[in-house]
Amino acid sequence: MSARDELRQILKTTSLFRGNFVLASGKTSEYYFDCKLTTLSEPRGLKLAAQLLYDRIESCRVPVHAVGGLVMGSAPLVIGLSLEALARGKILPGFMVRKEPKPHGRQLLIEGIVKPGTNVVIVEDVVTSGASVMRAIKAAEEAEAKVVKVLMLVDREEGAAETLRDYDHETIFSFKDFLAD
Repeated sequence: MSARDELRQILKTTSLFRGNFVLASGKTSEYYFDCKLTTLSEPRGLKLAAQLLYDRIESCRVPVHAVGGLVMGSAPLVIGLSLEALARGKILPGFMVRKEPKPHGRQLLIEGIVKPGTNVVIVEDVVTSGASVMRAIKAAEEAEAKVVKVLMLVDREEGAAETLRDYDHETIFSFKDFLAD
């Protein structure tokens, strides 16, 4: 079984729920993906996700200096990607974008080092409209980083592609990948 097929099975078994849900976008859905159950509770799932996402980072046409995303969904992916890079003999620092600047200490919006001119990849576990991932993109751009790619584990196919049309973006799975079998 391929890494992608194995990860799809883990996500389908562990992270896909049916019922009536309100999504972060405000939309309602009969399906909900809680990918953190795969990336936090299933070490094999995190390893596979990091491998598949890192393969796409390696295909970037420019050097990638850091990987990050919005807290909370991207946190395990960022850590997994940094460790996957290390396993492949590379260094890929991570950063996290808060929803709001921390109210104490240095009052940072971004935790980790993002310098002007840094080429970054933004990652997210699940996207619907793309609004959440855009917050991470805008924060990185306000720090004068260059967003060279946006990677998503699951795209619910409800507007994110249109929202991200100005960015090089890829997803490992679309919602349709989970409807079969």
